[in-house]
Amino acid sequence: MQPRHFLLLATLALLLFTTACSAPRAARDLPPTWVWDCDQDRIHPGDGTLNAWEGFTLKADRFEADGESAQFILWRRRAAAAELSVEYSLRGRPATLTVNGGAAVKLAPSGEFRRQQFRVPLAAGFNFLRFARKGKGVLQVRSVTVGARAPRLRPHLRRGESVSLFVPAGSGHIELRGRGRARIEEQALDGEPLPAVARERGGGLFPRRIRHELALARPTTVRVTCLRGELSVGAFAFTPAPPAPPPSHPRLQGRPDITVILGDACQPSHLGVYGYGRNTSPHIDAFAADAVVYENAHANASFTRSSVATLLTGLYPDSHKVRVLQHELPTRLLTLPEYLNAKGYRTGIFSSSTVIAPHFGLNQGVERFANVRGLKFDGNNPLLLGKFSDWWRRAEAPRFSYVHFLQPHLPTVPPPGFLLPFAHEGKVPGYPRMIELAERGKHPERPFGADDVREITLGYDASIAWMDGEFAKIIAMIKERGLYDDSLIVFLADHGEALREHGVVGHGSNVYEETTRVPLIVKYPRSLGRRGRAAFVCELADVFPTIAALFGHEIELDGRSLLSRADANALDDQLAVSRSFNPIGLYGMRWRNWYHIISTKTNRQQLYRLDADPLQEVGGRYPQAARWFKARFLDWLGRFRNRRDFSVEMNLRKLPAGDIDEMKTLGYL
Repeated sequence: MQPRHFLLLATLALLLFTTACSAPRAARDLPPTWVWDCDQDRIHPGDGTLNAWEGFTLKADRFEADGESAQFILWRRRAAAAELSVEYSLRGRPATLTVNGGAAVKLAPSGEFRRQQFRVPLAAGFNFLRFARKGKGVLQVRSVTVGARAPRLRPHLRRGESVSLFVPAGSGHIELRGRGRARIEEQALDGEPLPAVARERGGGLFPRRIRHELALARPTTVRVTCLRGELSVGAFAFTPAPPAPPPSHPRLQGRPDITVILGDACQPSHLGVYGYGRNTSPHIDAFAADAVVYENAHANASFTRSSVATLLTGLYPDSHKVRVLQHELPTRLLTLPEYLNAKGYRTGIFSSSTVIAPHFGLNQGVERFANVRGLKFDGNNPLLLGKFSDWWRRAEAPRFSYVHFLQPHLPTVPPPGFLLPFAHEGKVPGYPRMIELAERGKHPERPFGADDVREITLGYDASIAWMDGEFAKIIAMIKERGLYDDSLIVFLADHGEALREHGVVGHGSNVYEETTRVPLIVKYPRSLGRRGRAAFVCELADVFPTIAALFGHEIELDGRSLLSRADANALDDQLAVSRSFNPIGLYGMRWRNWYHIISTKTNRQQLYRLDADPLQEVGGRYPQAARWFKARFLDWLGRFRNRRDFSVEMNLRKLPAGDIDEMKTLGYL
């Protein structure tokens, strides 16, 4: 062999060896919280943990479910029905596989790996593939593939495809492997999408490693786009910047009375203190002058029991698991009444809502729990205030009281004889008419004119005015005992109420901003010197940690203390997320002056600018912001990955018949 031939063969062998050793390979431990703009045709151990959303442990050549429930996440560019093939083994009882909460497919037990194929609808964007089984046993999945034939293992990104990830402030790096060229963009968001910082990396004949360093001063979406060739994410590492030390926190002096008063479904924009023109809330407005008015508070659920469970635990619905109507609060969780009961407080809950009752697990740590029906007023229905005042006057201090008024929840109306301060503006609809309007208004396609909107709004405001009068009686009772100055008193709502702002009436089935934003007014003991208005975004999950911090305790909860914000007038980076119960998987997310809605079942997104026109979608005008929020949502949702599901289900058929009827009227059944 001539020397030049030998040299040519050696060069070719070296090239082949380099190509084989440097082929695009996925990192084994990539998080499944990235947004992929590509068709993922298979879920395979060769891709590492990229698609293992929850409950799967990666073995050498398979995924093994850790418990009775586990999920993958599969990304697709377009919505379409597809053939899905699952290669699995299952010891124990049969399992079910659901795609995006849809129809379930049965998986029969099999000691050996077998392949089962079925046709399912896949959404554009993420698709959650949930495996569920009961009892002892082992579920292993070797692969999930889309299409009749198993596709070959492909690189993460081909030409024109991209992946986005949300990262907080901090530092780290992304490493790409393969032959190709990439554009890497860092995009932050504020009142407007900030200019993206973009760099192009890679290129050349030989496969290579492309390392991109991240040094981020603020929360950012990083987007990697393959310009040519084929690339895979070979490594990713990131260390968040340490949080700034919180400001000094005031402490309570002694053990003051704590009173929480809730107006069910009270939209803050219908209260004078939040800028409403109709005189619905003179007593709440006067009380607010002694308190801190939180202007941008949001509920963490758009239905009552889940939201109240968050209020009592400081945990999000995805943590306490009261996410649907059949769920009750698990007894393993610490509640605010239990916490205060251990400090020597007498505890009482008084509710006129059917869904806030002891049999839903909400009586943990509660000495006195009184529940009266508040939908209709008649001679056989005692008013809630009488139950509360009887207990409050007899109980020894210190007391924790939670008073839950059903008003102004649709279709409630004030009791007979209540004089409206604005009756001259029109006839207040009676109870049958309010039921008719509330039911018809739930359907955007049904005729609902301007007169109907005025009528149902007047009835809603009438209920607020009546509740405001009851609120005044509680405050007067506290003042009569000389306890007002030293007391901690909270007025809030569990959620708002849609009044056709976006074409629907009610709550629970939507997470529009008028449904998730709530009044939150806190009168701190006068010794703390706290009053005024706070503009930052906060949540109902923040109430429990605020009370605990006032006692000097830092409890690890999802919420955080309202008094830990350095600048009350700043819209900081805090996020508020709310979820519905029907449909399941619908989330609303408030951040600064943006509001984002996304469904984990359909991937439909809606984006609003609250400082411009809060009723007009703007996602098409701000594609970078829409991508930013989707990546941030998956990052937020990822915090609940691999948490055990301790949800407790109850049989609603065992409830009293009157409770069932009232829940139907209120729209829960």
